[in-house]
Amino acid sequence: MEALTLITEFDKLIYNTFLRVSRSRNKQPFKLRKDFEKLNNETFVAIKKVSSFLKRFPHIKIEEYFKAPYNVYPDEEYFPLEYYHTLKATKAYTLFNKKQENLDPDSEEQLTSIKESLLFIKKFCTSKQISPVSYINHKTNNEYSFLIHLKEHKVNLYTLLGYNNFEKNIKQREAEIAKFIIGENLYNNISLFRTRLYNSKKASKLVELGLKKILNNA
Repeated sequence: MEALTLITEFDKLIYNTFLRVSRSRNKQPFKLRKDFEKLNNETFVAIKKVSSFLKRFPHIKIEEYFKAPYNVYPDEEYFPLEYYHTLKATKAYTLFNKKQENLDPDSEEQLTSIKESLLFIKKFCTSKQISPVSYINHKTNNEYSFLIHLKEHKVNLYTLLGYNNFEKNIKQREAEIAKFIIGENLYNNISLFRTRLYNSKKASKLVELGLKKILNNA
């Protein structure tokens, strides 16, 4: 089939991530696919649809997107590739992220997210030629950049709580707009998340030391 020559490296990444997640979920052996010349038409179309969707929303983490439905619907054993270009898949990803937000700050997932957030802030500030100190006040098209990054799951709330001006800057936005951007759960429970961070054994130290490191090395 001539169209198969249109398979890109990103398409291959999409398929192999799907393959690895679905097989690992059911403890089945697998090999990453290298030969894409013998794809059937149904698989080819599904790959292209999922690939097109993820290209439109580059902030979506591919690995988490494929893992999301298994996390949200643990009784389901398998989600076919075609599932991932439906509204059900995007709903599962949204629900997955809400569950992640409410995990204990000392959980492995949260600690990993905090580390990734610190790296993202450092890289973002370097690309914008600003100091990490100024990150919490930086704006993109008249909107606080950290709000956009929080919405896109590029930064972790606990990391942002390490900035003194975080809550002050959020409160400067109209409540409904802020809720629309980051969601009501985060907006309405900032004090709760701050208390959780304060009472944590690992996360609070990681945020404090991590921010201190990127601020001092700027």
